[in-house]
Amino acid sequence: MTENPQAEAKTKLRSELRSARSSREHSRDEAARLSEQLGQFCIDNKASAVAAYFPIEGEPDIREFLAWALHNGIKVLLPTVAGSNLNWVNFDGNTTFGELGFEEASGKPAKLDEAQIIFMPALAVDLAGNRIGKGKGFYDRALQPLGQAMAKKRPKLVAVVFDEEILLSVPAEPHDFAVDAAVTASKLIWFKR
Repeated sequence: MTENPQAEAKTKLRSELRSARSSREHSRDEAARLSEQLGQFCIDNKASAVAAYFPIEGEPDIREFLAWALHNGIKVLLPTVAGSNLNWVNFDGNTTFGELGFEEASGKPAKLDEAQIIFMPALAVDLAGNRIGKGKGFYDRALQPLGQAMAKKRPKLVAVVFDEEILLSVPAEPHDFAVDAAVTASKLIWFKR
């Protein structure tokens, strides 16, 4: 059975993006600027609760932002992997190693719908707000239950990427959730919805 053309295009693009990330140099200065951007986004949007991610190798490093948010009284929800799904915890500043062997947040269980902003990792995002993730569908499944609630007063969905990962277009499928904005170390881009 062959994949559909969009899925095949996503697989090819993911490979290219992973390769580019593996040869990319990461700097503390870039991570600090990204954290400032995310913090300013929270301030500008008067956020008291955000969902984010604990970065794994190659992803934009937002650990400084996580520390800033906790220090400033912003509730931080972070995912933990449970089989093929994400569970959410109120980040307490500590980490542990999860079932996939990656460092994950620890804390009391939380619900994603508590967040006003969801900062999501992505390999790239296009100018229409289409986000391409790592291909496991964790975030698309996590956002699915928010369905009708998201239609009323939904959290802002924000892709966190490197500057060069904002592309003209990326392949998208019907189950993919588009984002409202993208944040990099040097810019914030809002997408029309």
